Amino acid sequence: MSAPEVLFSAAEIQDRIDALAETIAADLGEDIVAVPVMTGAMVFAADLIRALWRRGVAVELMALRIRSYGASLSAENAPVIAMPLDKRIDGRTALLIDGVCDVGHTLATALAHLKDNGAARIASVVMVDKPVRRGVAVKPDYAGFTADDAFVVGYGMDAGGALRHLPYIGVIR
Repeated sequence: MSAPEVLFSAAEIQDRIDALAETIAADLGEDIVAVPVMTGAMVFAADLIRALWRRGVAVELMALRIRSYGASLSAENAPVIAMPLDKRIDGRTALLIDGVCDVGHTLATALAHLKDNGAARIASVVMVDKPVRRGVAVKPDYAGFTADDAFVVGYGMDAGGALRHLPYIGVIR
């Protein structure tokens, strides 16, 4: 697989994360349960929770694993919760963190899971929002970037398990 075309550079990503953290800290306060959707959000979540900490927000971290893509380059399968939250979050504010939102099935599944586990307030943030592909009436509350209908990789997001290691967000055409 050849190197993807750079869509958003590492420097652009860091600037955007700082801006997101500023807004999220102001909006959600200091008591947040950060819930990254594994595995695609791991890099974004790590940078975001450190940026939140620099703004006085010490988050509790609880991962959620949802599978939908598999080896495919399209979200053709219904999302399955492969690893649910390890405890209830009754009365807490949850920040759902994901790498990308395209069709919206994963976001909708994750939001429902957080609600079912007692979250009093839920906000969602994605690194890349692709609203042109939306097939579900769901929208992330915060987005790092908006992109067209292109398959994005890097910065934690993969193509069949590859390219998560890239420090930038690239596109496969």
